[in-house]
Amino acid sequence: MLTRRSLLRAMPVAALLPRALTAHAASGTARLLVGTGTDHASTSRGIYLADWNLRTGELGELTLAAPLDNPTWLALSPRGQHLYALSEIEAGKVTAFRLRHGAGRTLTLERLNEQTTQGEGPAHVAVSPDGRSAFATNYGSGSLTSYQIDRSGRLSAPVSHFQYTPIDDAPAHAHPHAHQATPSPDGRWLLVNDLGSDRILIYHLDQSTGKLTPNSPAFWQGPLQSGPRHLVFHPNSRWVYNANELNSTVDLLLWNNDSGILTLEGRPVSTLPPGFPPGASTCSEILVTPDGRFLYVGNRGHDTIARFDINPATGAITLSQLAEYGGKIARHLTLDPTGRFLLVAAQSSGTIVVLPRDPTTGQLSAPTQTYKLDRPQCLVFTT
Repeated sequence: MLTRRSLLRAMPVAALLPRALTAHAASGTARLLVGTGTDHASTSRGIYLADWNLRTGELGELTLAAPLDNPTWLALSPRGQHLYALSEIEAGKVTAFRLRHGAGRTLTLERLNEQTTQGEGPAHVAVSPDGRSAFATNYGSGSLTSYQIDRSGRLSAPVSHFQYTPIDDAPAHAHPHAHQATPSPDGRWLLVNDLGSDRILIYHLDQSTGKLTPNSPAFWQGPLQSGPRHLVFHPNSRWVYNANELNSTVDLLLWNNDSGILTLEGRPVSTLPPGFPPGASTCSEILVTPDGRFLYVGNRGHDTIARFDINPATGAITLSQLAEYGGKIARHLTLDPTGRFLLVAAQSSGTIVVLPRDPTTGQLSAPTQTYKLDRPQCLVFTT
């Protein structure tokens, strides 16, 4: 019997991508945008761009697309027409760009405007599924800011702002650190990982204005010093996988889209081998495959990519592989549009690493390509 699950498994990853990127996937071409760190004597200067060969998994020459201070996170609009770049600087800012396609497959980034994040050391920017709102999290000062996006792609002045404070007297909770904002798949909710309070805060989003209102209850509370860093929704929109940076575990959380409530299911699962010294490694990025069968998490310190198999009936995960990628500090990872390659932004080794991937088994092979770029931070595919 053909079910929705079996249909999704049979579909190539490209078929599940936005329409513009799907068309390019069929033609064998795509582009990779790379956000970089420009501080600490880095030779990088902003956002870089390169052609990506979907058939061979090879990256073309990396060229500077837009000079910018410390653009450590990039977010593409749903239709791929606009890019939002976060500058991780003391007085944080978000810059909006229009993607302009010219003759000979040229692509340029046209700067539209910028807005303050109303905080220090921002870590993440996200765009709502309808492309009408954006959200910035300030890691350094521990706060969240939302914006409206107009039809031209420009950011409004901040609409909502929430400054977090210590939740109790525990020394580990002395400093809030908002790390990521994730819209729900239907765009009605926003989930915010605060590593400094071990919480995932939950907001209702007014999709017409970009205004955020705390839910009741206003958060899900994780264990002390777990450090919720990043989360991802499963394609079924019911399961949420939360990567805890500090104790290198992944939570399976059940999401109630009617009430905006998260509930822990089972026990957290380690991303590390048994016996690995506590505190010697931290989690970074987490991603789930479009077919919903596999989960990948970056380990910084152990310097591997953890692959998990997802139980299709329960959502439970099983650690199945720890793949070495030959670099240091996997800040970010992403799948290419075909699903046959996983790319790693290895921050400390100054490399972008390409690992072949078997879409059927999820297995990662040894790296086939490594490209030099100082302090790569974020990898985003576009046309």
